[in-house]
Amino acid sequence: MTKSLLDDDLNKKIVVCLQREGRISHAELAERLEVSRPTVIDRVRRLESGGVIEGYFASVSPASVKKASVAYVFVRYRTDNNQLEKRFIEALAMEPDILEAHTTAGDDCLLLKIVADTPIGINELLRKIRSLGPQASTRTTMVLETHFEKPGPSPYPSSEMARRVVMSKSRG
Repeated sequence: MTKSLLDDDLNKKIVVCLQREGRISHAELAERLEVSRPTVIDRVRRLESGGVIEGYFASVSPASVKKASVAYVFVRYRTDNNQLEKRFIEALAMEPDILEAHTTAGDDCLLLKIVADTPIGINELLRKIRSLGPQASTRTTMVLETHFEKPGPSPYPSSEMARRVVMSKSRG
C-alpha cells in the first residue's frame, strides 16, 4: 500500500496554508513553514499532480456580480435512461448561474447551488432547469444569509484542527 500524500504533516500544513491564501508565494510559504523554497515547490507540485490540490481560483461574491439571490435546488427526474441523464447534467454544467451539482441519495437525484439577480431570476432559472431534464421537478430552498463558506475539507482530523486553531490564537 502506498503512503498517502496527506500522511505527511508538512504536506498537510501546506494544504491548510493554501486553502487560506491560495495566492501566497512559494517563498512566503517556505518562510512560514520554516523549510526551503525548493522543498515547498516540490511538495506543492506533488500535491497538485497527486490530485490533492485540484486548482486555484478566485472566490467571487454573488452580490458583487449582482447575483445576490442564492438557492439550493433539489432535482428529481426520470433516471431510466443514462444518455438522457448525461445530457441533462452536461446542459446544467453549461449554465453559468448553476454553481454546483451533486448526485444525491434518497428521493432526489441532484442537489444544485444556483444564483440569480432576484428571486424572479431564480424562478426563471428553475423553469429552465425543469425544461432541460427528463420529466424534471424541483424543490427549492432560498438562502437568506450566508454565515461562512470553506474552501474545502481540512486534511487534519476535526479534533486536531480545533487544537491548532486554539494554539494559533494564543500565539497571535
